[in-house]
Amino acid sequence: MGSEHWRSRHEEGRGMRAAVGDLVRAAAEPGWSRLVARHAQVGAHTRTTVLRDGHEITTDDLAEDLATPFQRLRELSHRAGEGTWLTCELAFVPGSRGYTGQVDPHVRPFEHVPAEAALTELTLFPRDEPPGWLLDALPTAPPLGLPVSYGGDYDRWRRNEPPPPSLPITGELSYLPEATMTARAFEHSWEYGQPTVFLLERPGDPQAGHLLFSHHRKTFWMSRHGMRGSGEGLRAVTLDDRTLRLELSPRTADTLETETAFEIHLDLPEETVGDLRTALSAVLRAVTPAPDLSGL
Repeated sequence: MGSEHWRSRHEEGRGMRAAVGDLVRAAAEPGWSRLVARHAQVGAHTRTTVLRDGHEITTDDLAEDLATPFQRLRELSHRAGEGTWLTCELAFVPGSRGYTGQVDPHVRPFEHVPAEAALTELTLFPRDEPPGWLLDALPTAPPLGLPVSYGGDYDRWRRNEPPPPSLPITGELSYLPEATMTARAFEHSWEYGQPTVFLLERPGDPQAGHLLFSHHRKTFWMSRHGMRGSGEGLRAVTLDDRTLRLELSPRTADTLETETAFEIHLDLPEETVGDLRTALSAVLRAVTPAPDLSGL
């Protein structure tokens, strides 16, 4: 989790939720239909619960592992004068990298809130208007909050693109990765010995949604419009009639904001599909480690 090069708090926040999903999937016995991770925290006082189809499967080790991404999510969600959330619930279903959930910054998460927990909470995540139960738990007057900015120093975005949205501290959460795209145009180039393949949703519009594959000096790169790219994690590629299917590692799918099985419907002339097959083969056959190729 700490080795990623995130571009914004929004992007890292999605990565932390994905990390929660990976941890609870790994802990659950196969055959589940719904996993729910619930985390409540005030200061350093925490409680984490994981449910598999309504039955708790939490262990001390699992709760400890989940503490890191949940704590980072609290930091990334912090807003000046408003604090951060105190409870978070994330739900996952089989066959998807997506999730739903909710966060809340007001509801009392524990029947008893230790005084030191309340003091730590308002010191690290100061609020202009703390809820009454949090003030009541304080051993003294409200503390002076520390001048903190969790992740704001790298909350940046590209030129001519809007800033990423803030992470919510209240309300519902939802992430639905893309599972398909339709390519209505195909472009390729061979400049400087670097084969590059573009699949575009709208002809002649490079700002429209697109998928790029390139290869240069043993380095492979794949990206989607507006997303971070990846040079790894392409496990299999199948070109079947008018559909290009990609099998991606979970990490690469999260980077591209897709499911691990991603389909590109080819709304292209038959001869263009043939050109795509030739160009894509030139890019992919030199990739290391080589993905499984079918129809190329």
